[in-house]
Parts: sequence; structure tokens; C-alpha cells
Amino acid sequence: MQETVTRNKIVMGYDAFSNLKKLKDELEAIIESIEIMNDKTLMEGIKRSREDVKAGRVHELKSTDELDEIWA
Repeated sequence: MQETVTRNKIVMGYDAFSNLKKLKDELEAIIESIEIMNDKTLMEGIKRSREDVKAGRVHELKSTDELDEIWA
């Protein structure tokens, strides 16, 4: 199917639409990543979390009920 552009209306085939939707989703993910990387507080928290994992300061939970045991 050939794509056509008219005033205030775009007609396109399914493949073209699907590709545009995929591109939109990829751009949103990139924007979200940039926003996270620019949030200094969040990035510091991620760094601390990575350090906790390396140091073994982690707890494995098999159910939400175990949260009460850890934080009690």
C-alpha cells in the first residue's frame, strides 16, 4: 500500500505505522534514561545499591510476609 499525505491527514500502511510506533517507544525509553541519568539523587541511590550488592548487604525474599521479619 502506498503512503499518501493530505492536508491534516496521513494515510499509511500497517508496516509504516508499526515502525513509527516502535520508534516512538524507543525514543520514550531513551528520554526516560536521560532523565534518570540527570537525576543526581536517583543516580547516587543506584550507586549505593550497587555497593550494597557488592558488599553482600542484600536479603532474599520469597514472599512479602518476610518483609515484616526483616524490618521488625
